[in-house]
Amino acid sequence: MSVKTVLSILSHVVHGYVGNRSAVFPLQYSGWDVDAIDTTNFSNHPGYGTFKGKPSSPELIESLFEGISDIINADRDYDMILTGYAPNEAVLKVIHRNVRAIFQKAHTRPVWVLDPVLGDNGKLYVLEEVVPAYKDILASGYVTVVTPNQFEFELLSGTPVSSWESLVDAFEKFNQQYNVPYVVLSSVILDNRMYSVGFTAAEPKNKIFYIPIDKIDCNFNGCGDLFAALLANAFYSNRSILTPRVLSDVVIKLTKILNHSYDCEKLITGSNEIKLVKDIRIVSLREVLLLDNGNDLVDAAKYL
Repeated sequence: MSVKTVLSILSHVVHGYVGNRSAVFPLQYSGWDVDAIDTTNFSNHPGYGTFKGKPSSPELIESLFEGISDIINADRDYDMILTGYAPNEAVLKVIHRNVRAIFQKAHTRPVWVLDPVLGDNGKLYVLEEVVPAYKDILASGYVTVVTPNQFEFELLSGTPVSSWESLVDAFEKFNQQYNVPYVVLSSVILDNRMYSVGFTAAEPKNKIFYIPIDKIDCNFNGCGDLFAALLANAFYSNRSILTPRVLSDVVIKLTKILNHSYDCEKLITGSNEIKLVKDIRIVSLREVLLLDNGNDLVDAAKYL
């Protein structure tokens, strides 16, 4: 029996659920054989206010790619590649070069889901030199799906998003600059409501649809990584086609996990004024990962 294989290249923490710690288990639980390359080795998420460890060096990432290429059979192709946080431009360029090499050697073209981790809420998390490196990757023609948040999408498209009209304009400009068939905005705030938005590059007209999200007034470490992993699985399971049903499934699962994590945090702290959940609870709500929620929000989806 053939098992789906994915190479997941994200950050790593010893404690908590961000990066590969947030993505590997959901993918494995959903039936994927996961190879993981860690772009950091931190004790915990920096959002705790203190942490130990360090980012992975470009040399280490390069050697890990060399190591897996030496031992993996030539006839074994990755079905999917998932990439996220890169600590600097040098590491991102090593990832780009080696992923391209995987594509060039592959018998079957893999799906590449890229989460361009740059920042959020108007603030960069990385050095500015990382931005053009991501732009080069997006223009390469290898990426299948990109999953920016609103800030990252505005940065990459060069267009502020403050209305539905400006959102459509931003998608058009993004599509003109980059060669990516599918874009998913993990979240965007418009008209004082939160939405997740899907974009499909198509002829004669691009397709844009959106699904409402029940906003929780709290920040969650690892939320973006989990979103990317859930989307990667749902997208691939739908024959690599982005639809409202795919996005509905992801939004429902993520919302259930975040609400569960939020409630757990309130119980632990004894407070109802929670502004940050440092560790989302994935394992304790693992049954959600296997549910089919595709129809739960699909009727609420609308096309622009």
